Amino acid sequence: MPNTRLSRDGRDDARLVKRCREGDAGAFECLVRKYQDPVYGIAYRMVGDREEAKDLAQETFINAFEGIDTFNSRMPFRAWLYRIGANASIDHLRRRGRVRDIPVEVAAAAGDSYGNQGEYGVVIELPGPETDIPENVSVTNETSGLVWDALEQLPDHYRVAIVLHHMEGVSYAEIGRVLGVPRNTAKTWGHRARGLLCEALEGVV
Repeated sequence: MPNTRLSRDGRDDARLVKRCREGDAGAFECLVRKYQDPVYGIAYRMVGDREEAKDLAQETFINAFEGIDTFNSRMPFRAWLYRIGANASIDHLRRRGRVRDIPVEVAAAAGDSYGNQGEYGVVIELPGPETDIPENVSVTNETSGLVWDALEQLPDHYRVAIVLHHMEGVSYAEIGRVLGVPRNTAKTWGHRARGLLCEALEGVV
């Protein structure tokens, strides 16, 4: 069946997945190179710790590689991969009881990099993301800890929605696919998350 619902970029991903299933390790490495920055960025903004985010990004790609045969090639690979990454971050937060040190050196994360030779021979290099939050809210080193604290108080599905939409530029339709809910539900969660975050930061940033 043709991938009529996919964008050209999505069809390119589907071809790489097909090659990967046929045993072409280089095809999966292409997918890693393409998505390593956003996957790490999502993990970092979910857990607020660079080292943990690196581990979660590595875990995401390993899980994707191991589960590549379960991927439906008629659906966007990016949404499938982001779902794996978001679930990994949520599971991690639940395991640690959502307790962590809030980094205040967020701005310094930009430019941080890491290389890891994966179990499957794939090199993953993940630069730290620059800090972004919803519109009209700027972050400095003095206030970044408060922003992370406010993000951590959001319910998991709200947090995923705001991280993906406002910080990664993912559409609500795709977020719905990531979270397994209708587009309007994802949009409602994103708007509520933004409102709660801005309310928590009112008068602070």
